[in-house]
Parts: sequence; C-alpha cells; structure tokens
Amino acid sequence: MNIRTLKYIKYLIGAGHRKGHGIHSPFLFRLITEVIENRGFYSAYPLLTAAEENVRSTLRMLDGETYQQLYDAKPGSDSDSTKKQHLLPEKFNRLLFRLVNDCKPESLSFYGSTFGVTLLALALADRRIQLEAQVENSHYRSFCLRLMEVYEVGNISLKGSAEVLASDFVVVQHPLNPEDCRRILSQTLATPAYGGVVVLCGIHSSAEMEAVWAKSKSAEAVRISLDLFEIGILICKKSLQKEDFVLRF
Repeated sequence: MNIRTLKYIKYLIGAGHRKGHGIHSPFLFRLITEVIENRGFYSAYPLLTAAEENVRSTLRMLDGETYQQLYDAKPGSDSDSTKKQHLLPEKFNRLLFRLVNDCKPESLSFYGSTFGVTLLALALADRRIQLEAQVENSHYRSFCLRLMEVYEVGNISLKGSAEVLASDFVVVQHPLNPEDCRRILSQTLATPAYGGVVVLCGIHSSAEMEAVWAKSKSAEAVRISLDLFEIGILICKKSLQKEDFVLRF
C-alpha cells in the first residue's frame, strides 16, 4: 500500500460534515449543501467531459519518457501519477465551476500546470469574467490553447509569466513545485483584508505540499479552510469565525 493510499484512508476516517452535519454557520451550511454537494446538471458539464476525454486521448499517445521531456516530470517518476496531478478528477472541475458560478467573483486567476480542462471549468462559469491564467510550461499552454480553440472559450488570457495578481478567486495547481505554491499563496493572503476564495490543488501530494497547506490556512486573512483531499479551499470572508474542516467529497 503506497503512501498516497494511506493518506486517503486517513482522510476518509477523519472526513465528515456530509449534508452539512455539524456545521453551525449558515453561510458554510449553504455552501456545502447547495454548492459543494450539488448533484444537479449544468449545461457546461458535457463540454467539460468532452474536453477531458480529448486530453486523455492525446496523453495516451505519449510514452513515459516523452512525457518527462515535455512536461518537466521528475526523472524516473511515474508519468501516470504526474499526469493525474495536473488533470483534476471530473468531479473537482465541476466543483470549481459551481464555486465560481456561486461566488460571482469580479476577477479570476490561475497559476500552475494544467492540460486546460480546469481553465475551461473556471471560464465557463461566467464568460463575462476574464480568467488570467499563468501557465509557465509551453507544452501545457499548447494543450490549453487547443482546448480554448476547439471549444470556443474566449475569456481566458493565457500567459507564461508568474506574476501574482490581485484576484477575488484564485486557483493554484502546481503540486510538483511546493515553493512556488507557497510564494503565490503568501502574496495572495498577505493582506488581512483580503476577502476572496483560494483553491490549492494537490494538498496531500507530498509532505511539502501539506506544509504549504497548513501554513496557508493559518494566515490571518483565512477564515474557513475546507480539506477535500484532492483540493483545499480557503475562504477569506471577514465576518466568519476561523475554523478548519475536513469534508468528505
């Protein structure tokens, strides 16, 4: 049994609050029951499913060595495991779509490595919002650009720089570079008055990422932290009591 499986079992043992059980905050109860656990249908879902299958079909044609050369995987690492860290399970991309749709942020930012499906999920939640996506690796950007063109999603500004922007809704998906995640999160959460939502992907992918998650959720700006194993959600709403939750999802 590998370490990740053990971590997941530990998560399942400690996770709870299904259907909002044990949650006293009306804000958080509604978020869990009406947004996080929402099983309804949205018109964007079939497009996200098609985009994911598009990406997976392309990746199946790459052998492990080619993948390492193109996508900065660690030498000798399991390429399938690395791919999974940059291609969120479908239910999490749908969750990000619902979160943006519910939060209605004025600005959206993405930092890290992605094959593009997560960007589509964020952008499709509200086509009126410009998603500022910073994806340094040019091969990942090529994937993203292809999906944007195929599925005609035009509200994504794709760049290769790593400048941290002020944004109401931030997603960081860079689990193979914990230090970069720490830098982005620390700058985003530096102001106690920050009132947005931050999502960190791969929070249990390594001891280093778990340390980044622990430090980030202790920031003064963060009021609520939600551990969903694959992702962590930080809610910076000043009126809320500071609490940490592990949600079964």
